[in-house]
Amino acid sequence: MEISFQSIPAKLTYQLRQQVLWPDSPIERVMVPEDHQALHIGAFEEENLIGVGSFFFDLPSVRLRKLAVLPEKQGCGIGSNLIRFAASQPELQKADYIWCDARKDAASFYQRLGFQIEGDTFEKFGVSYLRARTKIAELTGEVALSF
Repeated sequence: MEISFQSIPAKLTYQLRQQVLWPDSPIERVMVPEDHQALHIGAFEEENLIGVGSFFFDLPSVRLRKLAVLPEKQGCGIGSNLIRFAASQPELQKADYIWCDARKDAASFYQRLGFQIEGDTFEKFGVSYLRARTKIAELTGEVALSF
């Protein structure tokens, strides 16, 4: 199955963000006040949205927030390739590095992409997180998917 990536409006990210990240919370939990200023990337299998990631600019850095891939599609390279696709976009090329608050149980995903874990574990809404960061240049590589 072919996967494509493209920029999408913030409102198209909300349902998938909620379904994957905060299924027992109201939709407002996944809305970010700065969503209107961010770059949102969708991963599509045919016309079906199967992954999203949002990139917020504070140059020289970009913050990745609300990366979500449908559970049945995880482990196939969709999330990592969504991040790589975003890193190749002209908007992100203006930044030096990208960072995120990674859920502790997803830290190895980010480390495989070349992110370095910085600092100690912290909690938000009862979930453990770690700060992860990498240079944008480290992410501009080939896109590969496996099913």
